[in-house]
Amino acid sequence: MTSFDMELTQKQAKEYQGASRKQKGRILTQYCSLTGVTRNLASKRFQKAVKNFKPRVLQKSPRGKGGRKTKYTRVHKAIIRKAWELSGEICGERLYPVLGEYILELEKGKALRAHERKATKEAKAISERSLKRIIAEFPKTGKKHHQGNASIYKAIPINAHFGKNANHPGYVEVDYVEHNGGNSDGCFANTGCYVDVHLGWIARAAALGKGMEAVGAIHCQVAKRILHEIYEYHPDNAKPILKLLLERQLHRGQKHYAISRSRPYHKEDNGHVEQKNGDKVRKLVGYHRYDQKEQVELLNRLYEVEDTISNFFIPSQKLIEKIIDEKGRVASRKHDRAQTAYARLMSSPEVEGRVKKRMFETRERLNLVTLRGRSDELQKQLFATVVSRKNIMA
Repeated sequence: MTSFDMELTQKQAKEYQGASRKQKGRILTQYCSLTGVTRNLASKRFQKAVKNFKPRVLQKSPRGKGGRKTKYTRVHKAIIRKAWELSGEICGERLYPVLGEYILELEKGKALRAHERKATKEAKAISERSLKRIIAEFPKTGKKHHQGNASIYKAIPINAHFGKNANHPGYVEVDYVEHNGGNSDGCFANTGCYVDVHLGWIARAAALGKGMEAVGAIHCQVAKRILHEIYEYHPDNAKPILKLLLERQLHRGQKHYAISRSRPYHKEDNGHVEQKNGDKVRKLVGYHRYDQKEQVELLNRLYEVEDTISNFFIPSQKLIEKIIDEKGRVASRKHDRAQTAYARLMSSPEVEGRVKKRMFETRERLNLVTLRGRSDELQKQLFATVVSRKNIMA
């Protein structure tokens, strides 16, 4: 840099420091025309020169801390936390589309009487980004093999891509969860979990044992909670459920449906229901042993309430696309907007009008605060039976 450039830089840097944005642009243009340097280099020279100037003494604002005023107070966060806890502590992306509905449910259940209506209204209008930031502050509370080459396996085909082909309601994955507490001796409860892949609609029921009679009892209870037409069932390779579905398919008077099964030892073929087993069964009732009729009754009462909560109030996201990098690895995943199973059912053209009408009437009678209270009470009763039984055994 020549002496002329240095003198010019010092002079115009002072002007540049206190200038407006428009004036800064003019100063840079003038400097570049005189020195022949680029605007980027000129800007860097000015910034370096400004650093060498004597710093100005800034007076402290009489009002204290400056910056942007906090928009959402502890009151807003308390309302959002109640809605978040009511949802079962789901993520911000899933909660955001139904936040207003959840706050309305809290108001119906008289859970927001201590808060002003203005704060409630402001909490409903929160942005998704702010909601996710606030939620981040809250504290977070052996394989079965089919035997031999039985004829039933020849009668039911394998479908490894069942979930990908389920492009409308009526395609149901089925799986069973054992409640043996780590000891497979004797008779213990089993939970049947049925999931409509397209809607995310879930139905659960329990029975003692894992034979045809128990599976039939579970299937009958589940059928009462899936009102739309089923086109295909897709269980794993457990013989009792395959045999039951095949017999009912061949029985006269039954609606026709197809049956397929997953590949042996490939849980990913039943990925949707396998995922629900952890979130909707194990997380709810634990890994305890349930082998009493009283416990099975409590399980069924709890599942009935939780199915209603999951289907009508808990939104979920569906995978739309996987982005694969050049090495064949999944780089990212794209999901759709979070919706409840009820919302998907009501917007589906394949579901009959009478089913939608019945679902709408059911939804109008429900209150999430009441349902959560009932679920918590049933869960306490269920776990109390486990504790009391351990005391007796001791």
